[in-house]
Amino acid sequence: MASACVLLWCVGCDGQRPSKAEASDSSAVVARFEGGVVTSDEVLRESQRLPPNLRAKFETGPGRKEFIQSLVDKRLLAQEAARRGYADDPEIRRQVRELEERLTIQALLAAEEKAVAAPTEAEARAFHAAHPERFAEPERLRLARVLVSVPPGSTRAAWEQARKKAEGLRRRLVAGEPVAKVAEAGDGTERTRGGELGLLARGEFGSAAVEQAALALIQPGAVTPVVEDVVGAAVLVLLERRPARVPPFEEVRSAVLAQMAPGTQRKVFEQVLSRVRGAAAVKFEGGEGTAPVSDGAPVARQ
Repeated sequence: MASACVLLWCVGCDGQRPSKAEASDSSAVVARFEGGVVTSDEVLRESQRLPPNLRAKFETGPGRKEFIQSLVDKRLLAQEAARRGYADDPEIRRQVRELEERLTIQALLAAEEKAVAAPTEAEARAFHAAHPERFAEPERLRLARVLVSVPPGSTRAAWEQARKKAEGLRRRLVAGEPVAKVAEAGDGTERTRGGELGLLARGEFGSAAVEQAALALIQPGAVTPVVEDVVGAAVLVLLERRPARVPPFEEVRSAVLAQMAPGTQRKVFEQVLSRVRGAAAVKFEGGEGTAPVSDGAPVARQ
């Protein structure tokens, strides 16, 4: 019963208007009740609105039957609410009208945006050149780590023992032994990847001490002193240092177009709004067009 209530809440409170309980010619009826039906198309549409962790549970078998029952229950509750006259409640009608306005405005703007030509190659390149900071990549370090882990709550003696072992591993690295081989003697999950941690930028090192030690490395192959991190005593090896850069347009073409989209949407909105305002011959009554907005008075949002 508890799962059924949760499911009914999910399918009944998704912010969408209830769909009509009518079967199309192409959709099979999966349930009938006094006053309507539930179709397979409706089941598919409603199931796609569920959170992913719930969707799999209700797609097949007993879960699907429970889901269909929840859709029937929603229709029955809607019928009962209508029978009692709630559908004609002024406040509910206002909310329905406002929802309809939002949805139709969204559809209008989407259609207007679709009709607008996509940015040309020249426009996209000009945008990239004018906003390099939006596409800049920070300096990144590709690092390897050899870690001697220390369980949380360990004594200082345990830390000293870990540091001593890490110092021995560091000597092997400084002597030229391959990082991957030395990493096998460590404890971190990176030991299975030859010690590699991947590319890291400032703020991604996990701790200030590790970041400071890593950023001090200049040449590939350089090795840090033993650094105490929250997980243990570690030694870092610089594999590659990639300087900060602005990628060329060809590398970030899709990102450029995505960055341009809000500007296009805003331009379309302003054009449509200007057009409908001009056609509506708007007039303000009682000086409302020039009177200042008083403190606390609501300001209309476009």
